Amino acid sequence: MKKTFGFIALLCLITSISMAQANEHKPIKILQDTTNAKKDTAKVVKDTLWKKQNSVIFTTEQSYFNNWSAGGFSTFAFSGYYKSFFNYKKGKINWNNNIDLGYGQMLQDITGNGFKDTANHFQKSEDKIELNSVFGYKAFAAWNYSFLLNLKSQFDNGYKDNSLISSTFSPTVLTSSVGLEYKKPSYSVLFSFLTGKTTYVGDDRLLQSGILGFTQPDKHWYFSLGSFVKFFFQKDIFTNINLMAKVEFFYDYSKPLKDIDVNTEIFLNMKINKYLTAFISVQAIIDYDFNTSLQFKERFGLSIPINF
Repeated sequence: MKKTFGFIALLCLITSISMAQANEHKPIKILQDTTNAKKDTAKVVKDTLWKKQNSVIFTTEQSYFNNWSAGGFSTFAFSGYYKSFFNYKKGKINWNNNIDLGYGQMLQDITGNGFKDTANHFQKSEDKIELNSVFGYKAFAAWNYSFLLNLKSQFDNGYKDNSLISSTFSPTVLTSSVGLEYKKPSYSVLFSFLTGKTTYVGDDRLLQSGILGFTQPDKHWYFSLGSFVKFFFQKDIFTNINLMAKVEFFYDYSKPLKDIDVNTEIFLNMKINKYLTAFISVQAIIDYDFNTSLQFKERFGLSIPINF
């Protein structure tokens, strides 16, 4: 509706100016150039409010062993990633949004009879859904009042020792917090003592297993109230080398102080040339809702990035 009124107003303005200049016997071309200049200026102002970037990364790996004295399994693996951010800034308002998706699978020739052997199965090697949105309003100096929404889940079933431990969107964890954020161009630190963490499990098989902290077979939601701290850093540390690091802490007020959930992620992206990059990805998690052991994942590879 606003765009329609704006278009009508602009049309009326152009018509009025055209009539006035016609009475003054001035060329219409001058009016057209002025109008185009105003449009270009308005477009520049609009574009400076948003900063956007999208990146798609594809990786693949293959190895083959046949009668190899040292042993080994032939493998084939592939993965794809989508990373993007959409950041808005105007006056005292900052609104940062990012999407981080990843999925990959790996096939091992465990039987030694080739990949076509039905006894060999694909297993997922990467599975991630994460959406972030942080709305900030300038308080003083580099501090902002902030409101955060974070959603984490996965696309596919996950297994450990042939036992199901996750499935599509089960679990899904939504974290929402209100607090203060100290923000600089390359890093930020968010503090919140009022944070809600909602865990959803829709797969009844996971409820029956008793993992993820669910003890009632008919209860699909679990809500906890606590405090949240998030540190984020991203910068080109050298030419063509970009480092992203994130550390998150969550403490559930209903649990002992020692049971603090920790999530650490490091992503190092190294540009080799226009068409090829190398990357190192490391993630470590301590989540007492899952178990008391450290979860660790590391990936290294070459990729073909597509940025737009």
